[in-house]
Amino acid sequence: MRKISLIVSILLLVGIVGIASAQETLPKGGDDFETAVELQAGSYVTDHDISRKTSEYFKLPIVKAGQMLVVKATNLPTGVDLISNAVLYSEARAMLLPGYDNPLDNVYGAGKTGTYKWLANSSQDLYGYYISIGGGEVNFTAEGTKYDISTEDKFDAGSQTDAGDVFEKALSITPKEYKAYLSGKAGTDTKDFYKVAVKEGETLTVKVTPPAEARMKVIVYDGNRGKLKEEYAPNPGAIVTNSLAITRSGDVFAEVSCDKHCSNNVVAYTLDVAVEPSVEDEVPVGEGEPIVSDEGSEEAAEKAMKAVGKGIAAVIILWIVVPIIFLVVIGVVVYFLLKKRKKQ
Repeated sequence: MRKISLIVSILLLVGIVGIASAQETLPKGGDDFETAVELQAGSYVTDHDISRKTSEYFKLPIVKAGQMLVVKATNLPTGVDLISNAVLYSEARAMLLPGYDNPLDNVYGAGKTGTYKWLANSSQDLYGYYISIGGGEVNFTAEGTKYDISTEDKFDAGSQTDAGDVFEKALSITPKEYKAYLSGKAGTDTKDFYKVAVKEGETLTVKVTPPAEARMKVIVYDGNRGKLKEEYAPNPGAIVTNSLAITRSGDVFAEVSCDKHCSNNVVAYTLDVAVEPSVEDEVPVGEGEPIVSDEGSEEAAEKAMKAVGKGIAAVIILWIVVPIIFLVVIGVVVYFLLKKRKKQ
């Protein structure tokens, strides 16, 4: 029994040490952007109160296009008037979301959490961000507040990046089903452009299935970037299908969009691209020519030769018979004329 108790105690101790080692103490931050202290992805706990009048600044890990930055704040489980406050900024030091939209703005209450998600577009390959902790003018950010910093892959259509939000950066895809993401209000990734090769006579169908709260739009453009057809969801959660006949072979573009009016959250959607072949493409032969066997070819050639022979024979007969008939007719006419003269 003592051995079992000892083993349990050791396991508990190891678990406690593991949890403690997984969390780092949040270092004291800088006074401004210039002196911001760099942080890596991980969990941090404040070891001091941070003033409501001033903030401490930190530089967050670099994020790739197609990755989502996630910062979660967790207040202490017990306490009175507990508040934590943080603000996220771009690399250009612009506030990402104003206070009324900021999920980390004055998180109030024991055990309460706030999670900030941000998904940028593909205008840059890499993104840098800052976070300021404290301030808020309401109450200090209490010692023991926990901050979890991480990134999540939100790459589009099986790639390792974000589908471009302009024609020049359109992601080339083939007809099939894909998983993809847009930011809605939680970022700048509000459009995804895709490029699909099509042939004249085919029918292209682009179908987007969104989550329940998102109201999405699908536009198809020709190779010259002229708008061909636009479809907009009639209500949040509605599947959007854009289907049209292709009149010219080449590339077409499909734009899938979800801006701040579409959803408050990052949107995971299903993209299904299908192409129905033209009648010519349905011929089951390599070059589109019908299959003809050797036996069939010989038979056809024989029939052709017989037809030619009959034609030649007919011409010869006409050459011989027509003159004879002509001479006979003339002879009969002359005979009757001579006979008539003798009677006179």
